[in-house]
Amino acid sequence: MKKIFAVLPAAVFALTGCLSSSDDSTSQTPKTLPTDYIVLQMGDYNYGADGSLEITKATCTDRQNQYVWTKTTQRGSVTKNGDDAAQLDLGDGAGKVSYDFKAIAGETFPNGEFYKSSSLNNPLVEGVILESPYYSDVAYVNTECLFQNFEEMRETMSLLAKVPKESVTVECNKISIQGLEMLYLSHTATSIDYALSYGDIYCPVKHDFLYAYKEADCAKAFANYQEEYENGETDDFFDFELHDQDIHACSGFVDLILNFNRTTGLAKSGSDSAIGKKQIKDILRAVGNSIRKRK
Repeated sequence: MKKIFAVLPAAVFALTGCLSSSDDSTSQTPKTLPTDYIVLQMGDYNYGADGSLEITKATCTDRQNQYVWTKTTQRGSVTKNGDDAAQLDLGDGAGKVSYDFKAIAGETFPNGEFYKSSSLNNPLVEGVILESPYYSDVAYVNTECLFQNFEEMRETMSLLAKVPKESVTVECNKISIQGLEMLYLSHTATSIDYALSYGDIYCPVKHDFLYAYKEADCAKAFANYQEEYENGETDDFFDFELHDQDIHACSGFVDLILNFNRTTGLAKSGSDSAIGKKQIKDILRAVGNSIRKRK
């Protein structure tokens, strides 16, 4: 997967607001459709000669202290309109939606990449990839400034610093506030790398995304939850969407955030305003969720 080397991703997923999925209007196709993407959700599919499309995804829950991995199926259709257009019904209740279509070399329809026509001019283009037997919901990256298009990233940083989000500066792929900087480094289809810096501490952070479609990822997410529960870090019920990423941060990450919180005086208004380790972990998750959910 090609990596983008820009100053920062638009909040790695604050991708622009999605247009209505029922909007069948088309827009002018760019000269070059983006090829770089981030996988949001995985599955598999079956295509019938009558144009029927059966998409199988999975859910990850728990019962009696064990993870429960269950496959779910939704039924729709896919119709080709010429060489570079198609109508997709993903079985999600949205009905038929117009997509620009690009075939995979050497493969037959419907194997290919589908770009939601109404979002072609957005920084993040909604898309679907069918590559038998696999199905992927993706966000095609159509910008070099990912962070700049992530409104929720600005909100996450303002929560971290406990200041109004208007005071958070976003420059393409860099977010900064009172000396704290978040800098985009790179991404793959299933991960994102960025760095946080404050004072003389520079800390790389990596999010590896987990997918409910993979049973091993379901098991991994539940194991991570159990560890937090046993350590007293949470007393909430298991929610896969809150644990759908493996986060790897440098050993100095907690000190970096605590130093920032203390030095800027943002924690002096009361004991409940100081940032603790649990809040720091929640902040990291919020960053990853912004990227995964395109918000």
